[in-house]
Amino acid sequence: MFFSERPPEILDHWEGLTNVLSQPGELPELPDASTWAGMRPSEREAFNNRRLDYLGADLVISTPQLKAVVRKTQLAVLQNRSRVAGRLGVLVSGESTMGKTTACLAAMKTIYERYALQYPQFMELDHKPVIYIEVPAGCTGKAVVGRFAQFLGLPIRSRDTLESLLTTVVGQLQKSRTVLVVVDEIHNLSTLNNGNGESVDVLKSLSNRVPATFLYAGINIHLGPLLTGDRGQQIRGRFTSEVLHRYMRATTAEKALWKGIIQSFEHHLLLFNHHEGDLARHEQYLHDRTRGSIGSLGRLLTGAAQWLISSDAEADEEKISREVLESIPLDIDASENWLQSDLAHMDNGT
Repeated sequence: MFFSERPPEILDHWEGLTNVLSQPGELPELPDASTWAGMRPSEREAFNNRRLDYLGADLVISTPQLKAVVRKTQLAVLQNRSRVAGRLGVLVSGESTMGKTTACLAAMKTIYERYALQYPQFMELDHKPVIYIEVPAGCTGKAVVGRFAQFLGLPIRSRDTLESLLTTVVGQLQKSRTVLVVVDEIHNLSTLNNGNGESVDVLKSLSNRVPATFLYAGINIHLGPLLTGDRGQQIRGRFTSEVLHRYMRATTAEKALWKGIIQSFEHHLLLFNHHEGDLARHEQYLHDRTRGSIGSLGRLLTGAAQWLISSDAEADEEKISREVLESIPLDIDASENWLQSDLAHMDNGT
């Protein structure tokens, strides 16, 4: 039960991305106490595997920031439907663990589902409405085009030039009727050098030649050199931006929003004795521990739930307590901040 029977999907290949976007994402239904008590050990193990796999996937919590990314993406796709030049795009920026890739997944899933609804036979027609690539560090223009070719399953030969490979990729994207291209980790192009400049030019060429909406995502790209100079001015003139930030608790409205986010996570935890609202008295602790990062909060809560499930706890013991939360390690950034906080050394029972 500790290891999943199915390997995780790879987003930067068409087959893997399709499997992720086509999954219904339905919340497994918890059996009642009498049904659980009557289940054979093998049945319990199978259900626990389902719970662990669900919690280990990318839970999408519909926050205002995520909704904004999805809406701006849909609007850009609408505005680009008949454009032949100067297509619009979306830029998603923010610190690490702010949920940028999760927001991109939500946007991709929305566009994918709308496309499938309008074109039910798109798989048979070999359409690929959504494309996803990650930009490697220190890459050249040819390496960026190579990522597109890899996603599309196109062969890459050592004798291919940048222009020949670009022409092949553009032709395939046009044939595939691609409407949304997501370029993640684009902060890797923020360093000013010839290779990165060439890569930015390649992305611009693709956006000019492929009738699709481009979504760029990366760490603090709204503050970096990607948006400066002549190249940056073109991006600034065509892209709308959504900067994802930490959630605060300074005002009544912010506290209510943070509470709602926690309860949304609680709805997905799949624990027998844990219910929405049980963590209400730990809201301040959860904020201090995660610094308001939705990525860190998700890792903390789903990690706690997975640990309880994998520990074969009795049904009535499946409840997240402060003690359980304290036992779950977080990312270095959140952990260092917590250790330096006076609250970490207060035993106030909250």
